[in-house]
Amino acid sequence: MSQSGPPAEAKQAQAAALQELDAAQKKKRAIDTSLANLEASIYAFEGSYLEETMATGGNIIKGFDNYLKPPTATVSKKKQDITEGDRLFSTSSVSYMQSLEARKQFEYETLTLAGRR
Repeated sequence: MSQSGPPAEAKQAQAAALQELDAAQKKKRAIDTSLANLEASIYAFEGSYLEETMATGGNIIKGFDNYLKPPTATVSKKKQDITEGDRLFSTSSVSYMQSLEARKQFEYETLTLAGRR
């Protein structure tokens, strides 16, 4: 009595496990994409906040020391650049760089799948 392969129950269990794995991977990709979008949004909002507050005399990152000084003494015609050190909120995320990579990977996969259709 030789069998030609695993029992039918084992095949069903394997198929169910593969479906569950596939669903979990899709859910993880969706969560990774959501996290990457959220972190990109934080980065953009942080940048706009820093740009807007550079000329007003202070912000939460640099402090408000120049806020009390007369505007003529602190206003600079030269635009100040925002450094990565100024980005306290964006750089505090451990997963920011990983989220960027996940977002690039998701966009690549989306474009690849769209190209096949």
